[in-house]
Amino acid sequence: MMIPKILYEESTYKMIFWSSILNGIGGRFAQVGSLALLYELTESGMALGILLSLQVLPTIVFAPISGYLADRFHKGNLLFWADLLRVPFALLPIVAVSTGQLWLLYFSALVISIGNAIYRPVRFAIIPEIVQKKNLVSVNGLEQNAIGITLVFGSLLGGLMGYFFDVIILFFFHSLFLLCAACLLWRLKKIGFYQRIKDVKPQTSFSEMSRLILNVALLRVLLIVFAVMPLANGIDNVVFNLIALDVFSQGNIGVGLIYGALGIGFVLSSFITKWIRGKYIIIAVVMIFFEGIGHLFLSQSYLFYQAILLAIMISFVGGISNICFDTVLMKILPKSKRGFLFGTFSMIQNSSMGIAMILAGFLTEWLSPLSSAFLVGVSYVIFALVFMIAFKQINIRHSLMKLKNIT
Repeated sequence: MMIPKILYEESTYKMIFWSSILNGIGGRFAQVGSLALLYELTESGMALGILLSLQVLPTIVFAPISGYLADRFHKGNLLFWADLLRVPFALLPIVAVSTGQLWLLYFSALVISIGNAIYRPVRFAIIPEIVQKKNLVSVNGLEQNAIGITLVFGSLLGGLMGYFFDVIILFFFHSLFLLCAACLLWRLKKIGFYQRIKDVKPQTSFSEMSRLILNVALLRVLLIVFAVMPLANGIDNVVFNLIALDVFSQGNIGVGLIYGALGIGFVLSSFITKWIRGKYIIIAVVMIFFEGIGHLFLSQSYLFYQAILLAIMISFVGGISNICFDTVLMKILPKSKRGFLFGTFSMIQNSSMGIAMILAGFLTEWLSPLSSAFLVGVSYVIFALVFMIAFKQINIRHSLMKLKNIT
């Protein structure tokens, strides 16, 4: 009952939420189709790593630019155009299938990821402006729910459609869903959304914002978290695909089931928000530790259903960690600089993940996916211990006072 209540209370956010659902499901359709098609043609873990890295590496350039734009221009317009302009490029894999030119598959992934790099920081920056502060934790839980829904319906349904039908249909629906998501955002214009948001036009430079991050201890540690964690997450993305395709030979359906299981975990994590009342950082770090334990067990899986259950557990604790860290950022980042700061965090986070995906492609040429899962688990446990020590060493209250004085 919590989710319908929040959507009812936050009517403007509701439109963004449903557009994100459509956006995400279509994206998962395309990912399942692209990965299955590429693996069928190349049977290479390295090729999968390159494709996955193209989905995050553009963030290095475009996430800070997106944050800069979010702080200066109308966020609603930026979200609308980020969806609409991607529609024709979502159809490019269909041409790649018919012509055998795989570079079109890579190019489509690149352009779609550029749109995502612009979309995400703007979306993050707009949520605290349209959502009541008391509902931020619940809304961030709903954001994890959205991730889960897109994984369950997008990946699982995409896997089934790819198995029973031609993969071309997945790319067609991706394009259609992007168009529908853009239409939802356009509809916001007609209900006064554009007039309700008062955009700030700060004069802060990139160098000043960089100094801000370096001068505030809490932001420095958070930046380290967002830089280091994706190194394990990136390998994670490749490993989960190869567990389904290589270890257990489950094909398209296996990829869909794995991502569906991850989605179930994210959905379940959203129901924990009513018990999260403060101590967000401690909870987030503890969940990273349990995420590592989950990967250690995953590395010992002998049956596919074991991997499925552990995927649910891993994304469940990972979702709780995401909820806590996102809530911290939304509460502490100054409104006038929120877009740029989150864009910077996204740049660091996704560039690290992209590099890790490329390295994972090489890693899986020498190590089995399950051995790679073991290394990821060890990394998560070590990261959790290091993060706990780092947060203990800083004066969080002093950092919050610094941020509060920024207008």
